Parts: sequence; C-alpha cells; structure tokens
Amino acid sequence: SGNPAEVLVGGMPFGAKFYTEGVLVVGFCDVTRADGKTCNPAREAGLHPRDVITHLGGKPLADAAELTAAVENSAGRPLTLTVRRPDGGGSATVQVTPMLSGAENRYKTGIWIRDSGAGIGTVTFIIPGTQAFAGLGHGICDGDTGDLIPMQRGQVTDVTVSGIDRGVPGEPGAIKGYFNPGKTGTLVGNTPCGVFGILSVLPGERTTVPVASRGELCEGDATVRCTLDDGKIGEYAVRISAIDKNATGSKCFTVTVTDPVLLEKTG
Repeated sequence: SGNPAEVLVGGMPFGAKFYTEGVLVVGFCDVTRADGKTCNPAREAGLHPRDVITHLGGKPLADAAELTAAVENSAGRPLTLTVRRPDGGGSATVQVTPMLSGAENRYKTGIWIRDSGAGIGTVTFIIPGTQAFAGLGHGICDGDTGDLIPMQRGQVTDVTVSGIDRGVPGEPGAIKGYFNPGKTGTLVGNTPCGVFGILSVLPGERTTVPVASRGELCEGDATVRCTLDDGKIGEYAVRISAIDKNATGSKCFTVTVTDPVLLEKTG
C-alpha cells in the first residue's frame, strides 16, 4: 500500500518460531547395516542437500515427524518422494528404499532433515496503523547450508535477553535469551533483507521517525538502537560510509560501530 511517511523505530528484541515449506534436506549420515556395510539410500536415490521434500507418496508432507514415521514403518519398502530443487531447479520424484540399521534396529534413509527453527532478532521498524514490522536486517538462514530457509508460517513472541556472546573475528556474536509464553505476532516473510510480519501487540516504547529516501542518505555519524543484557533499548554511535545509491540488494552502505560501550559489550 505504498511507502509510509514515518515509522515507529525499533530496537526491541523479538522471538521467531517458524516452520518451513516442506522438509529441508540439510545433510547425509550413512546407515550401517547388520552385516557391517554402510550405505546411504537417500544419496543413492538422487537426493541432494538443499532439496525440499514436499510430498510423500503423492500427498503433501506435513513435517519431519511424518517422514520419519513413514521411514520407520516402511519395513524396507520403497517410498516415493517429490522434491523441489534449489535455485529454481524444478521438481523431481525419487524412490528411496529405507535400510535397516544394525545398531539401532530401525529403518533409516541416511538424511538429516529440518522443518522448523527459532531465533532471537531485533525489530527494525513498525508501520503505524497496520502494525506490520521488519526485523533482523538479514534473512534466517540454515546453519548447515547457509541458505535462506523457505518459511511457510511462523509466530512472534516476546523474549527476555539473558546475555551476550561477544563476537570475535570469524565468529559473529549473538544475543542470548529465552522466549516468553504467548504469541505477540505472525511472521509472513523471510527475505535477504530481513524477516517481515504483523505484530498483534505494539511495544511500550514508541518513537516515530520520518522515512528517508535513498537520495537523502549521506555519510557521517548516526545512531543504532538495540537491546542488550540490561533489558533496555540503548542508542549507540555508528558511522555510515561507502554509500552505493545504485545498489539493489541488502548491502547498500557500510556501518562502522564507533561506540566504545557497544564494542566492549558485543565485540
């Protein structure tokens, strides 16, 4: 509905719980048979990491638990899976024959799969009136593949921040905390520029700022807002540089943290 003239500025933490569209293949783990030989039925059938399993026996697949139950109850009979290939690779049908694991005495296919996730982010802005919000500033990606997770549905919760993992070169830091009971909103999108949703409850602190156009952005000192382990929204000094006014993706300028308190606490 067009761009808003002003937004409520964020800085408060939120919890995200979500389910993927279908079941994501994130890796392989060979099955050791009773005779000691190893095999990998999923890989042999032509499954690949980042495939999304959408159907089982021609019917939509609800979650990872449904697939696991079908494998364990298969008695070694082949299962027909429909998969969506990554990066617009189309769809394919594969037949996987579960193998009996000698150590575990149950049927397995040799894949790691994932259908859900959770994390803590920071609200970027809220649009007054609709209560639509943006958060995180980057997409929620799979920890194993680094790819954007195809989110089907999700919910927002309040969180209590319990601590900070400091970042060091090569290892980004993180806000640690726990989810509070209840639902405070709905997630509707997971994109390279962040997650988007609608809040059912507006935060207590509401500061409105006008939205700047691309042409108004200039290099120099600025302020970022985030909530660290004291539970309050803090404002910290940064510097904006290297603005690319022709950029189309999520990386359009450089933000350098200059605030000694933020650097000390978060690395």
